[in-house]
Amino acid sequence: MELFEFTNRHSFFVIGGLLLAGLGAFLLFRRAGLLGWGLWVALLVVLIVFWLSMRTRPSQAFASEGEIEAALRSGRPVLVYWFSNY
Repeated sequence: MELFEFTNRHSFFVIGGLLLAGLGAFLLFRRAGLLGWGLWVALLVVLIVFWLSMRTRPSQAFASEGEIEAALRSGRPVLVYWFSNY
């Protein structure tokens, strides 16, 4: 995996990690107290919770047209795409 592909695929971790590293270095050089490090930990928790709640999940595969129609009538958003090898 190339560096650009890794950065593109994991950009949330790269940007979040750089942000936390920069904030951590700032707090370390300023000899921040409990409040500063508490903010750092809170930001870390917020980033982790955001990532866990917004990540994509595996999609459901439909085996027949009836399952597709049932999914469309379920009231939930459905993305259906057709693939052909021809």
